[in-house]
Amino acid sequence: MDVLAISLAFPPLAYPRSIQVARLLRHTPAETVLFCADEPGARVDPSIEPDAEERLKACIRIPVPSGTRRRLTDRVLHKFAPGAWNQRNLVPDKYGDWGSRVVEKAVKYFEEGNFDPDVLVTFAQPFTDHLIGLELKKRLGLPWLAHFSDPWADNPFTPFDARTRERNLELENIVAEEADALVFTSVETVELFFKKYPARLREKASVLPQCYDRAHFLPIGSPPSGPITVRYLGNFYGRRSPKPLIAGLTELYRTDPASIENVRFELIGPGDADQVNAMAASLPTGCVAVRSSVGYQESLALMTSSDGLLIIDAPADISVFLPSKLIDYIGADKPIFGITPKGTAADLIAELGGSVADPAQTQKISAGLSRFIQELGSRRSGQFNKPWGEAEVRERFTADRVSSDFLSTLQNLST
Repeated sequence: MDVLAISLAFPPLAYPRSIQVARLLRHTPAETVLFCADEPGARVDPSIEPDAEERLKACIRIPVPSGTRRRLTDRVLHKFAPGAWNQRNLVPDKYGDWGSRVVEKAVKYFEEGNFDPDVLVTFAQPFTDHLIGLELKKRLGLPWLAHFSDPWADNPFTPFDARTRERNLELENIVAEEADALVFTSVETVELFFKKYPARLREKASVLPQCYDRAHFLPIGSPPSGPITVRYLGNFYGRRSPKPLIAGLTELYRTDPASIENVRFELIGPGDADQVNAMAASLPTGCVAVRSSVGYQESLALMTSSDGLLIIDAPADISVFLPSKLIDYIGADKPIFGITPKGTAADLIAELGGSVADPAQTQKISAGLSRFIQELGSRRSGQFNKPWGEAEVRERFTADRVSSDFLSTLQNLST
């Protein structure tokens, strides 16, 4: 199986999508040529799948156009012409110029006889990757798999205006029509995507979750003797904030202050530490601690050495998002408490055997935290190193299982 893959995100670029694409490709037994991005100014993390490039037949990094003029133009448009800024940065994103470069480089690469792929795969977001796929399918005539990590036109976190949403719907529709296979990370994302399309397009869809690599999680020794430690790893942005956690802890402290004695909640990489500390001012000193962001491999070690792990999502009626850190949490084998709405993450945590509370329901968060702390205390007594969660559920998200399903999809597409 020879694969031409397009993904702007790839290590060492420190995007969650980089982790998932690199892991999937390195575990899939195929000869892969990847076109990805060299993005000046972007955060990099050399600890993300450090040998990922070595597993590829070729990794061709195309620079993302940048410069003072573009940055100045963006600032001016954002302030004085938001409609024009939206068109420039949200149709479908800011990487359109990079996409044009990739198309020309990829076509030249194959016209020169360097590679004869069986199938084309594009990973989004950014959704420019799928527009590259659309053009390459036309020029190279390859069967095309479009892989979605998040919703496109229906993403509630993208600040579309009416015009840019309409344009993204048009582009999404074209990709849905032209791609030969459409792959999503959750059933809920499939439902959201296809509610506006005819049933014949849904026949192209399949679900391929994100995955974790068992080799990244090393066993630890005896349980620590210090405070029970619960960790959240990741940033807060938009409507996602630590407020639901702190509100739940404040209520628990009011009703049962002894329950949070000798318990420490660490928020690693949340952004504004002063703001978080101000929110938690009424809680005992040390109950909530803020730590700076860490590299990917260190984040996995922190997960493994935790007593428990937290998912914190934005309030919503339903959430179709499957956070990549939740999949790594599964690999860490530690109990998970989710402060998350109904939807993909909540269902998975419950299926694993964890507990969930809606971000808008402080009383339920408080009660859930109380039970969670009790569970972690019990594990300290003799089960600290025992894998947590339903084994069959954890197995579904291993890199070996997911990459095997991915390869089967590619093989079916190329025959």
